[in-house]
Formats: sequence, structure tokens, C-alpha cells
Amino acid sequence: MIKNLNLFIVLLLFSSQAIAQTGAIKGVITDAHTHETIIGANVLIEGTTQGDATDLDGSFEIRQVQPGKYTLLVSFISYKTVKLEDVHVQEDMVTAINLSLEEDADELGEVVVTAARETSTQMAVISEIKKSLNVVSGISSEQMRLSQDKDAAQAMSRVPGVTITNNRFVMVRGVPERYNQVMINNAIAPSTEVDRRTFSFDLVPSNTLDRMLVYKSGSPENPGDFSGGLIKLYTKNAFTEDFTSVNFGMGFRMGTTFNNYMQATGSRTDVLGFDDGLRRIPSGFPDREVLQNSSRFSQSREDAGKLLRNDFLPAESMAIPDLSAGFSFGKNFDLGGPASLSTVTSFNISQSFQQYNRDFYRYFTWEDQSAPILKRFEFIDDTYEKDNRVGIITNWNYRINAFNRIEFKNLFNQIGENTTMVREGYDNQQFAGNLRRNYMLQYRSRTIYSGQLEGTHQFPASGSSLNWVTGVNYLAEKEPDLRRFRTVRFEDEASSEGGFSMILPPSSNLFETGRYWGDLREYGLSNGINFVKDIGGTEEKPRQIKAGYLAEYRNRTFDARYINYLYPGGGNDPAIGEQIRKQPLDRIFSPENIRRTNGLVIEEGTRPVDSYTAFNLLTAGYLSLVYPVGPFNVSGGARMEYNLQQVDAANDLGPLDIRNPVFSPLGFLNLDYSVTENTLFRLGYGKTVNRPEFREIAPFQYYDFRLEATVTGNPELQVADIHNVDLRIETYPRPGETISFGVFYKYFLNPIEAKIAVQTESPGFEYGNAESAFNYGAEIEIRKSFQDVFASSFLNRFQVNLNASVIRSEVDFGPGEDLSQDQKRPLQGQSPYIINAGLVYDDAAKGFQIGAAYNIFGQRIYAVGNYLFPTIFELPRHALDLTVSKSITDKFTWKAGVQDVFNAQYRFFENSTFLNGSTKINVEQDNPIFQFRRGTLFTTSISYIF
Repeated sequence: MIKNLNLFIVLLLFSSQAIAQTGAIKGVITDAHTHETIIGANVLIEGTTQGDATDLDGSFEIRQVQPGKYTLLVSFISYKTVKLEDVHVQEDMVTAINLSLEEDADELGEVVVTAARETSTQMAVISEIKKSLNVVSGISSEQMRLSQDKDAAQAMSRVPGVTITNNRFVMVRGVPERYNQVMINNAIAPSTEVDRRTFSFDLVPSNTLDRMLVYKSGSPENPGDFSGGLIKLYTKNAFTEDFTSVNFGMGFRMGTTFNNYMQATGSRTDVLGFDDGLRRIPSGFPDREVLQNSSRFSQSREDAGKLLRNDFLPAESMAIPDLSAGFSFGKNFDLGGPASLSTVTSFNISQSFQQYNRDFYRYFTWEDQSAPILKRFEFIDDTYEKDNRVGIITNWNYRINAFNRIEFKNLFNQIGENTTMVREGYDNQQFAGNLRRNYMLQYRSRTIYSGQLEGTHQFPASGSSLNWVTGVNYLAEKEPDLRRFRTVRFEDEASSEGGFSMILPPSSNLFETGRYWGDLREYGLSNGINFVKDIGGTEEKPRQIKAGYLAEYRNRTFDARYINYLYPGGGNDPAIGEQIRKQPLDRIFSPENIRRTNGLVIEEGTRPVDSYTAFNLLTAGYLSLVYPVGPFNVSGGARMEYNLQQVDAANDLGPLDIRNPVFSPLGFLNLDYSVTENTLFRLGYGKTVNRPEFREIAPFQYYDFRLEATVTGNPELQVADIHNVDLRIETYPRPGETISFGVFYKYFLNPIEAKIAVQTESPGFEYGNAESAFNYGAEIEIRKSFQDVFASSFLNRFQVNLNASVIRSEVDFGPGEDLSQDQKRPLQGQSPYIINAGLVYDDAAKGFQIGAAYNIFGQRIYAVGNYLFPTIFELPRHALDLTVSKSITDKFTWKAGVQDVFNAQYRFFENSTFLNGSTKINVEQDNPIFQFRRGTLFTTSISYIF
């Protein structure tokens, strides 16, 4: 089979050279006075037989146009014939021409002409990839519409070499997500997580995106802090055609919709993705120092405890279907002469539910592998998740003239996540033999705003251009009143009658019967300028000098606070304490049980490490040269980055002032060789860096209830240096098609890795620098249309999208590392193989499309382990999505889909047999840690364009 596949690829690579690259011309013809569309107008390329007539919407499209400059003749009875010269058609590109015709009179009236380059189609994205000087992969808005992908994370899973972890984080080529750099509309995006350096791609709805590009090799003009991928997200551009559209969708998830659903009391604004203040610390609640300096039996503690909400019993309801709605419009404004203003604005709101049961196990790992491994605990986590999302984009494009434009782009997202987890089972070390029932009631809201003001200016006389961009980012994450508590049912007590008793800690801690408030805010401001000067060459392959700079400032504040409920000793009656422990969840923490004598008291556990402030200042400058010589195109240069990072924190001993100034000289070299007109050979080298994130160097410790583990920062982290080499051959058979094969190699010095920390009962994770690491692999991608390939018109309507990667990596912690974990292991999250496949049937004449998308990845490390807690691997699972779309009329479209058709099980196994030298999970011998199914999702939606 592999031999046949290789033969098929070779035939595609070489037979495709006979097909020439072409472009297309499309647009809309309207009446200059009434602005109504004109039906039946003739559009002809002068001197040829190529042309088209406008349809019922006044639209025309001329396909298979050879690259070059043409003159268009536009005519219709009773209207002036328009002769439009110098219409430039580029290969793989669509040239948009919109004309307003004047009625035939004695004088020729004004002819309004606008032209714009489309960037959201698959043809446009492939053309952009071809013309890039880097190794790039991407996905278009057009391709996203053919799937059930509701956000950027799901859409990214279709890109070669990309896998998704935790349903929102992106890994490129098996390199952990912390090694990515994300830009939104050419401005650097913030890290969105409290406890790691990464960007949460589920924040961005897919219907707000124009395209996404993943740069896998570096260049001087791009930021140098990445190794996996530089991921550029572009939101929808201002359109050249006015429109207004609405959409409504509904989803039904097997095992969730119309089933019982558990959730703590929410606020009135939860539907908008944020809390209205219901969960915040009450007004008048004492400061941390006041509580910590007071006696457990003080009046101030009693008064403070009574101020807190008594909301520990999740209410039972029914999960309704998922709902979504959206409204968008595009508008053009004629400002006179060559100036124009256009906008596209979109508003989306959605709500979704999910319920699933997760098996959760942990084991006593014995050195004697011949003895049975006993379970440390065995739980079933009933998990209930409700997401509310609001997304807004508003983009403006001010076209001053043909050579100058200014764009103002805004992206806002608000997400509220309400999670209830009820964990039930047996712990064979604590309260062994007695049924445990533990709870987590969590609400997390995330806000992200990203705005960019960008100007592009061309100076034809001097053969130069200037681009500048100023970006503003705002990120907020609030986790108000997270409640975590544990209960136990003592089977040998007749008085319990099957009831549960609350486990109360002897002192404040992160784990037992507590409430937590977390608040993160980050502001960012960036500015960059890029200047390009032509120094010769041709229009298709110019010789250029490029120079520019980037400055970025980020400021973050983080505050966390937690308290616990205790029943103190002293003169209190233990019997009364036992009576309180056994009360129902809706009464145990009621105000009447909060009292100084024979009652519950609160204790502040917050420490100095639970808050920090930080800022980061990055300044960078670059100089590069693009120099084509015959079939070769050489580009490269140097980039100098100076980064100053400072975190002001404290521990129990006093203040911590962490200051990391680092100067990083970076070099890049890219070589393109045109084997034929349609085939490119690329070779690239770049030195990049990876800097610690604020959270990774702050000494803050966070307890993860889902994993039963803590995560702690490390102020001693160093910057990692990475050497990257790429080699790829690409061929472009026809517009919108590509076939490529590439290999890559990366070498890391001082890579930043998550390390296991040995603790008594639960694992803990911290960040550290390994000595070195390497990562290498191969990728193949095929995007092919069967149009005009077969005699059958049915088969000609199919398109295929296939990409696959094989990857290997190894981290070396060096001989000085302790033996708590393997000295060498693969990169966390790296899969040995990734396969994405898509098949689309598109009947444009009937407005009917059906698509299937498949994904699978090889076993990968989910959590790094040691001799007490072996490494946890995530096992492969088959994922298949189906989508059907039908245009009922020219303006009304219906769409339906099935997401995760197989509902395959998520499986996480620990490497229990690692002492025997095995690193591959055997489900018959190794032990499961997590296992669950999320349920197949059925969706349907309608959209209407006015």
C-alpha cells in the first residue's frame, strides 16, 4: 500500500506540470444611480473570446485566465460601454472588479471602479503560501465553512503537522504549545492562560476568521520567539459588496441534551459569558492580613464567615439543546474620488452543554512488577460543563487611493465556563473502604480584546513600500468563588443512614473544603514598522531590502485568595462538630453554623506567593535581503531582540524581584529553487528563542482538582535557544491545488519543560530547563480537485485534502538530574504520527455540498511522570466529522453536521511497565488513568443574506 501511495504522489508531482497556472476575474455590475444590480450585462476580455454575463445577482466570473494585464469591455443595452484597462490577473488569485454603469446619454458619466484581492478562499491561501519566502501551511475561511469546526482550535486540527490538546491548545510538529508564537492581524497576541505560556484558540470563533497561516520556518521580519510555529490569525476583511446576514444554529449532543444536568447557582449575566458580581468576595469582607492576624474564635471571623454565600449544593435541571445566533453586515461608503471606506461587523452568541462520566484512577506503583499493582484510588467523575460565548468583530478599511490604505481591526470575545464535577469512589489510603464523594463547583470567565491600527503605503516612483501596525491587547481571566470540598460516608456507622460527612481540614490548605478567587489582568501595547525597497529584479521576482523594528510592552497583575472552613479544637464540643459535618450540603455552611463557639470558622490560607505583578518589554530590529538569481530566490538576514522581563512577587521569607534582561542575536537564511514553473524546492535555516512566561517564573502554586496535582513556577528558568532546519518540495498543479513533501529538524539548548515533583500523596509539576532536546520528522500534504479529471461529472465534483506527519523527539535532562524521572524521554505532547483527511463533494450548480473530515494522532505524553507516578500517555482515537450544506435559494442556506461520529473513547494510560523498559502503552498490561466519551454532536443551522 505504501509503495502504491508513493507512486501516486510521484505521478501527481510530475504530471501536474503540464497544467498552467491561471487566475480569475469576478465582480458585480450595478446601476450608478439606483445601485441595483444589472442582469445580463456582458463582460469580455478585449481581444479574446473569454467572458461572462452577469447573473440574477449582477455577478460575473471569468475563470482560467492566464496571468497578465488585460482590458475589460463591459456593455449592456441603454448603458454606456465601459473600457477598463490594466486589469492585473495573477496566478492563483481572484481579481475583484465592481463597476457602476451610467445610462447612455450625451456625456459619459462617472464610472466608479473598485478592486480588491480576496484572501479567504482556498485558492488565495494556497497562492499566499506559494509566494511566501518561508515554509508555510494554512487554512482558509472557505475550507472552515465545509466543516463542523466552531472555533479556531478545531479548524487548526486540519493543518499539516498540527495537533490539538485540551481542545484548545495547538501543537505544531510535536513541539509543545509553549514554543508557538501567535499573532492576530500582524500584532502579537497575549498568552491567555494563568498557569502556562500558550494561546487558547477556542477563544476565536471560526466564523470570524478570514484565514490562518502557520509559519514553520523563520525570517528576520517575523518575531523570533518560536520554534513550533508562528501562527497568524486574520479576521474577516472589509468586503467590496454590501451585505447583511443572520444565522441561527442548534445542537444535540448524545448523552447530554435533554438529560439531567447539575450546576451551581449562576448570575443573571452568565448567558453573556461573565459574572455580574454574584460570586465575588462580598463587600465588607476583611482583608487577608486582618483575618490572618485574628483569632479563630474572634468575632471578626464569625462575621466574615456569615457574609459568604451558602451555595454548595448543585441544582439539578435538564440540559437544553445547544443554541447559537449571529448577525453580520458589510457596508461600503463612497468618499469621492479614489477614496472609499468599507466595514464588516459581526456579532455571535452561543450556549452549549456537555455531560460525561470520566473514570479516574491512581495506583501504588511497586518496583516488583511481578506483583499486582494496587489502586491508590478509583473514582468516577460526573462532569457537567456549560459554555456561554459572545464574539464581536468590527473591521474598517479606509482606502485613501490606489497606493495608500489604513485598516482598523477589532476582535472581542467573552467566554464563561460553568463546570460542576462530582467525584465518587474509593480512596484506599485515606478513609479506606468508605465511599467518597468530592465536589468542584467552578466558574471561569475569560475576556480578550485585540485591536490593530495598520497602514500600508506604496511609493511607485521609488519602488518602495511602508507598513506600520499598532496593536492593543487586553486579557482578563476571573475565577470567582471556586469551591472544592470532600465528603465521606462511613459504612460502619449505623447513625449515618447512608449520609455523607464533610471532611474538614485541621488548617488552611489548597485541597480541603475551601473557596478560591483568582483574578488576572494583562494589558499589551505593540508597534512595528516594516520598510521594503526594490533594488532590481522583475515584477514577479523583485530584489528587495527589508528593514524594520518591533516594540512590545506587556503588563500583568495577578491576585489569588483562598479560605477554608474548620471546626477548631480547644473548648469546642467534638460531638457538635460531628453533627455539623453530617448535615446536608445546603445547610452545613449556612450562617447559623458559622460561630465562634461550637461552630465552623473560616481561616485565610492566602500566602504572599499567591499574587504577583509583572511587565515585559521587547524591542527588536531587523535587516534582510531578498535576492533572486535565475531559478533561485535567496532571502535572509539578521534580527536582534532585547527582552527585559520582570516579576515582582514574594514568598514567606520576603519580596522576590525577578529580573531577566536577555539579548538574542538571531540569523535566518531561506533558499527557494524553481524546479519548474509550478514546482518549488525550499531550504531554510533559522535560529530562534523561547522565553519563559510570567506564570512560569512566578512562585505561585495552583491546585488542579481534575488532575489531583499542583503546578508551581520556577524563578530560575533560562531562555532556550533553538536551531531550526526545513527542507520542502512543493508543486501547484492548478489554482487551489498543492502537493508538498518536507522534512525538518530542530535542536534545543536549555528547553523549558514541565517536570514532576515528588510529593507524598499527589504529584506536583514545576517548570525547569533540560540540558538539550531534538525534534525531527517529515510531512506530506495533498490538496487536489478532481475537476476535469474524470469523464463523470459526478466524480469531477470531489475535492480531497490529505496531510500526514511522522515525528520523533527526545529531551535530555543531563547526568546531573535526579532519578525521579527518566533522563531521556519524548517531548511532552509529541505524537509519533498525525493524519488528517478530508473529502468534499461540491455541486455548485445545485448549491449542494457534503464533506467528511478525519483525524488521528499517535500516542503522546499527557503528563510527565516518575517512579512514584509513571508517565501518563494519551492514546490514539479516531475522529470523524460530517457536514452537509444546501443553498435553498440564492440567499437562504441550510447546514447540518455530525461531529465525532464514532464517539471514540478518550483514553489516558500510565506507563505501568516502564521498569521493564517499555515505553509503548499496552492496554492489557498498563493501567488506565482517565477514560471517557464526550458524545456525538448533531448540529443544524440556517443563514439568510439580505
